[in-house]
Amino acid sequence: MSEHQTSAPIIPNFWVESVEVARNFYIEQLGFRHMMGIVGKDGQLDFCIVQREQAMLMIGRPDDRIEGMAPKYPTRRPVELYVYVADVDAYHAEVKGRGVAIVEALKTQWWGDRNFAIRDPYGYLLWFCQVVGEVQPPPGVKMI
Repeated sequence: MSEHQTSAPIIPNFWVESVEVARNFYIEQLGFRHMMGIVGKDGQLDFCIVQREQAMLMIGRPDDRIEGMAPKYPTRRPVELYVYVADVDAYHAEVKGRGVAIVEALKTQWWGDRNFAIRDPYGYLLWFCQVVGEVQPPPGVKMI
């Protein structure tokens, strides 16, 4: 049996009510590609992995109910993803062109990243970013 290899150093796993809803959003709206999926006894996806460049995300439907699995989760999620892409300006234009709502505008940050954020159907905030400069802390920010 061959070993599964990936270049992603960490792969988050989101638990959701409908893997299809989440999967379709990541593929159709964010341009991720489907890597693999597992179909449950009811014919619906129990699990899948999607990928964009080096970023991978596992999406699963658990056997038991987990708090916070519903779509359009009403409060802010305790986890946000920060995803590096090769060209954040081009990706921003691509995502906007697909009609995805941008919840944090594209801008260059003092820590040297240029980024923007979207929210997925389950309320997770995803920041897409690219390193474009050096860290330049504003006055009053103490870095250690």
